[in-house]
Amino acid sequence: MYYVIIPAYQPDQKLLELLNALKHRLNCKIIVVNDGSTEASKAIIEQASSYATVLHHERNLGKGQALKTAFQYIQERDSNSVIVTADADGQHSVNDMDRVARAAMNLPNHLVLGVRQFSNDVPFRSRFGNKLTRLLFRLQTGVKVSDTQTGLRAFHSKLLPFMLKIEGQRYEYEMNMLTQASQEFPITEVPIQTIYIDDNASSHFRPIKDGLLIYKNLFKFALASLGSFLVDYGAYALLIASLTALPSGIHILIANGLARVTSSLSNYYLNKKLVFQNEQSVQTTGLGYLTLALALFICDTSLIYIFHQLFGLNLYLVKITVGLSLFFFSWYIQKHIIFNERKALTHEIA
Repeated sequence: MYYVIIPAYQPDQKLLELLNALKHRLNCKIIVVNDGSTEASKAIIEQASSYATVLHHERNLGKGQALKTAFQYIQERDSNSVIVTADADGQHSVNDMDRVARAAMNLPNHLVLGVRQFSNDVPFRSRFGNKLTRLLFRLQTGVKVSDTQTGLRAFHSKLLPFMLKIEGQRYEYEMNMLTQASQEFPITEVPIQTIYIDDNASSHFRPIKDGLLIYKNLFKFALASLGSFLVDYGAYALLIASLTALPSGIHILIANGLARVTSSLSNYYLNKKLVFQNEQSVQTTGLGYLTLALALFICDTSLIYIFHQLFGLNLYLVKITVGLSLFFFSWYIQKHIIFNERKALTHEIA
């Protein structure tokens, strides 16, 4: 026995067809969360109560809050079960719901995802949204996931306290769940049937806006790096202009070195406290950051010197070019080594 949770906002006949199939084909308990649907859907919601336990929101609070309402309901009544989350629009087959549930039964410490296959016959908006968020998700977490937007998921009820602590009320809750769970639990993928109804017109996913909500750490890192770079560049430019009497190599070494020391101190503090919110001691992370800062300084200074001496590039312009080229290298090392967040393995069940 397991639970199937279906958040529903303005549902239509497809919800009743899904509930009928669940009731007659699977041995599961069904929970429908009426997320503030209007009078137009009143008859559908009333009929749904003959198939499922229906929980109600007085007003529309969003899919994330609907899931949390159901999670809270189950947590208060059952401490040893499996939970499946599914959409109300008929885009998840009953057989696939059962498959992800059974995977979660066998893997109680995993988050199980029902992942779709994104072939060319899938609507462009869905293909584009998935490719974009899949790329950003891997950059943010270090975990490779085939379908970041799937609403078909399953996990054991012992994960409920974790799921209830995750922020978000609307669509971003599912993405926050996936992002945070990927750092705590293994992710298991189960390939599922890809079903799109009316060219996926019912989807509320916004590739750019929702992507920005999820990957805010990367953008905070970029902002912190930009601030530190301005400090670095300002000190560098001042020293380059002030030390012109020195030989070229020493000139660049001193200017870039002092600028790096100044900017590295501010960058370390911003990334540790604001971006990665790392709780480890300065002694633990400081040595790693110092090593990275030294390596970046050597690369930075060497490349500036080489491009200036060999190609005659302007010292101010080459500083900007080299700094941008080292940005993603610095992000990767800080994210996955210095301010390390646990990365979970992802594997697939056929």
